[in-house]
Amino acid sequence: MKLKAGEFYGTTAKEFAAHSFRFTEKSYSPRARLPIHSHEFAHFCLVLSGDYEERIGSRQFARMPSALVYYPPDVSHAEEHKSIGRHFLVEIDFDGLSRVRDYGGGLDAPVLLGQTSSLSLAARMYCEFNQRDIYSELALESIATELLIAASREVLVRSESKAPIWLARVKDHLHENYQEPPGLSDLANAAGVHPTHLARVFRQFENCTAGEYVRRIRIDEVQNRMVNSNASLVEIALETGFADQTHLTRSFKQATGMTPSEFRRVFKPR
Repeated sequence: MKLKAGEFYGTTAKEFAAHSFRFTEKSYSPRARLPIHSHEFAHFCLVLSGDYEERIGSRQFARMPSALVYYPPDVSHAEEHKSIGRHFLVEIDFDGLSRVRDYGGGLDAPVLLGQTSSLSLAARMYCEFNQRDIYSELALESIATELLIAASREVLVRSESKAPIWLARVKDHLHENYQEPPGLSDLANAAGVHPTHLARVFRQFENCTAGEYVRRIRIDEVQNRMVNSNASLVEIALETGFADQTHLTRSFKQATGMTPSEFRRVFKPR
């Protein structure tokens, strides 16, 4: 089944249109099953609450709160919800999508967007969607366009020339030790390369330094714990390598444009 523009399964809580974009919040009952279907227009789906299984072709995906997925037009998928769910859906018409495609944007396949910047834009967009004023139409269109660009850049980085094998080991090591990360020389010794070469290659493929990458891991882990636990910000700060709650809040606001409390309100189950 192909759903026409503006059509999505689920119960509509609210919706709003801004030029090339349509914004909709949907709710889903527990154990709801969405049959195989596609959409006329491309769209983003930000999971606000609820867990579900999604099937795209022969592949199965577990979706959880704060997951952000992009779907191009005419991609068939199906969903099986495990709990009460809420999704924020951002539909893009052909004119809106052409803004990035005209520049070579490769948004031609479904993709789970993993960068903090993309999720932060989606969260800001949802806040604007809920707190509308006379400028919201312009603001929502602007943020949605930013999200399209961020998604295109993320896909572009993934498709560029193949990174050396040792870079994956370095990244794994940083993920395992993000609370007390090793220095550049230690990482270089473990990878068997010169520190200067490691720094250059790391920036080439990750678009940031190793130190910035660690801060990104910490912020991602903070987001995960805020969504999936009831731990206090003090507890989360100490568990993720921050000196205290003030350090966490300052770093989180710098990385995402939102305070931890604002982020948690967006994804807190209702």
